[in-house]
Amino acid sequence: MTYSIVATDPVSGAMGAATATGLAAVGGFVTHTRFGAGAIATQGLFTNWISGEKGLALLMQGHDANKVMEILVNEDNGSSQRQFIVCDTLGNTAGHTGHANKDFKIHVCRQDYAIAGNMLAGKDIIEAMEAAFLGDESQELHLRLINSLMAGEKAGGDYRGTHSCAVKVSYFDRPPFDLRVDWADYNCCQQLLSIYEKTQCTSFQEFIAWVPTIAEPDKKKVMLEPAMPLAATLVAPDIIANDKENI
Repeated sequence: MTYSIVATDPVSGAMGAATATGLAAVGGFVTHTRFGAGAIATQGLFTNWISGEKGLALLMQGHDANKVMEILVNEDNGSSQRQFIVCDTLGNTAGHTGHANKDFKIHVCRQDYAIAGNMLAGKDIIEAMEAAFLGDESQELHLRLINSLMAGEKAGGDYRGTHSCAVKVSYFDRPPFDLRVDWADYNCCQQLLSIYEKTQCTSFQEFIAWVPTIAEPDKKKVMLEPAMPLAATLVAPDIIANDKENI
């Protein structure tokens, strides 16, 4: 019912995940990222979102992607109904697709990224996502992930249609990038791109420039104190005279 991608930017260390599905509000269940730990997408016939938080904690403890996958599968009695992909900070990736997930189902694991899907219209969705992600490696990670989702939807996506999508990236030197479309009747991933474009307006960029980051957790814009109006600094002579009479 879902197609997703997790990835790291080996230059910046950013960790990202993006997902799309035929149901509503996919971003609340699938994407899990943390700078300095990794990225995980948890999906399947019945998504175990807890595996995302557990997996990030395991990555923070120093386990690599394969070890995290092994632990998550072994500790989940419903693993036959799960599908997930993991990417660690070194770009190692691992994936699991339980046999109870509905066809077409697949996951592919490469250096620095992994892609998975179930209830897909066909194998070419994953191939299209991969080609789009690799198409322009000079782009920032969040744009590469959005492009990958758009290509997956264009190639057929979820065979019920694509109705929600999300992208989440954890950066070191900028605030988290976290955008969602919780429901769309059509062109869902294109609408995600449109939301991204809204964030590029001047007012939003002026705001985001001063939001704290991992690199600068105490970032603060120095605000000049407004000058006191002249009228408030002067005392009328008749008030002074009246005050003297009352002394």
